[in-house]
Amino acid sequence: MKRWASLLAAVALVAGACGSGAASQSLGPKTGGTLTIALTGDIHYADPAVVNDASSLYVANQVVQGLVGLAAGTTSEIVPVLAAALPTVSSDGLTYTFKLRSGIKFHDGTDFNAEAVKFNYDRWAGFAAGDLQKNAYFYSTIFGGFGSSSNMARVDAPDPATVVFHLVAPQSNFLISQTVVAFGIQSPTAIKENDGNNAKLAKNAYALGTNGQGKAMVGTGPFMFQEWKANDHVTLVKNPNYWDATARPYLDKIVFKPYQDPTAALGALEAGDVDMVETLDANGVKTVRGDTSYRVFDRGAGCDIIQLGMNGYDSSGATTSPVAYAEVRFAVAAAVKKSSYVNGYYAGLATVADNWQPVGTQYYKREYLPAYDVTVARGYLAKAGYGSGPTLDLWYPSGAPTTVFPDAKGLALAIAADLTAAGMTVNVKSEAYSPNYLADSAAGKLSMFLQSQPCRWGGADDFIDSAFFGYRNNSAAPMFSYANDALNARMVQALSDTSDAKAKADWQTAQDMIRADMPTVPLLTSKLPAGGRAYVKGFVGAGNQTEILSSVWLDK
Repeated sequence: MKRWASLLAAVALVAGACGSGAASQSLGPKTGGTLTIALTGDIHYADPAVVNDASSLYVANQVVQGLVGLAAGTTSEIVPVLAAALPTVSSDGLTYTFKLRSGIKFHDGTDFNAEAVKFNYDRWAGFAAGDLQKNAYFYSTIFGGFGSSSNMARVDAPDPATVVFHLVAPQSNFLISQTVVAFGIQSPTAIKENDGNNAKLAKNAYALGTNGQGKAMVGTGPFMFQEWKANDHVTLVKNPNYWDATARPYLDKIVFKPYQDPTAALGALEAGDVDMVETLDANGVKTVRGDTSYRVFDRGAGCDIIQLGMNGYDSSGATTSPVAYAEVRFAVAAAVKKSSYVNGYYAGLATVADNWQPVGTQYYKREYLPAYDVTVARGYLAKAGYGSGPTLDLWYPSGAPTTVFPDAKGLALAIAADLTAAGMTVNVKSEAYSPNYLADSAAGKLSMFLQSQPCRWGGADDFIDSAFFGYRNNSAAPMFSYANDALNARMVQALSDTSDAKAKADWQTAQDMIRADMPTVPLLTSKLPAGGRAYVKGFVGAGNQTEILSSVWLDK
């Protein structure tokens, strides 16, 4: 996604002179060199349209661009990228008209134009049942399905510089969702010549990257896909003809290496096998901070919500836990000392959550959630008829990735101690993160549990509707079994609003409605920093990890 040259030139110079690493005497960015980065897992496919994992999206962001993106360092400020400007929108919210930049080439030398945009959107809508539909998570989630089930009615290309999107119904999250690289525009020629529409991904040469450079992940970005050797490395090379001459990369090459966990990635950094770790966990942050040979790359405001999930009902609707009662949920909210968890379990790289969506996401509103107060918590319990305190089960996952929960057991025990101090009896329980914990929490089998949710497109709907409280098939999502017809109706209305002002008002009203009921308890917004050698300069972080590495240079 496009970086603004004036902003990043300034940031690069500042970043090069600051941080925990040794000070550099360099007068400015240097060109050339290879940056080797540790990822916490391999990419899944070399086609961003059929991935939703963090590693695949991170790599693809360097190569593929969409019509719109996010301003550097933000999670919701939409800017034009391949589009020449933000679109004009019809008064009924059904038609978005984009004017495109001219003179842009894909990495295979073919032209970027309106027909290429139309080809990509038509391709996604027409994905065959099977592997393609199963893996095209973002298209199906945003547009509701494929073919006639999609909210995308059609895409027109009336001339090479104009593309027009026609929606079946208004969709207020259309623009913010299109900032995700899964909606990046790729070369129609490369897709067609490399079997990119093969419904069996195991035989899809484009998705597998088997034919190498110019044959997979063929976008318009500052770096070009060169090769992918599964479970070993992905190599990107500089795009010397990048269309934005003011933002061409300094690096010649980026090599991404997958590691099984953050500890292994940190070990690779210490051994000199990599220059940078894309995601540090809390232990890694402590190590990097303690050595001037390294730097922690802060991503600013975080974009993950850590919360106490709650589910007071079983599948039949019968009460199975005290958290079915709002007073108990408010008691829990007042009993947890969130600030103590920030340094205790997140190395200071988290902030106290005051909403079900992070600060900086679209339409965020501060909700003034209950502050820590044991007396208030006990008062809520008394109102609920639990003068002697309820008995609660609190679940945490064992073996969870430390980038998700740095110390899930420790955090659960700390929460249990806080709840106990407020008069509750807490049974702390655990089960294996995958598949048990993930499956059981999703199915609504856990009454109170630790839950982590990353942002995907940074909108209000990304969290409070899609991830948490929106209805599925006209009923509450089983994870929380939180039935609130008025809230669901408000979110449906917000999604169909035809003006930004109305959408903002409705999404913020929805946040107020959730606050009034406290269906779960937001704890923290976690920040997942990167880290690397002190000679890695110019990194401009984003809370949702969408940073583009064309600003990075090596001071060595």
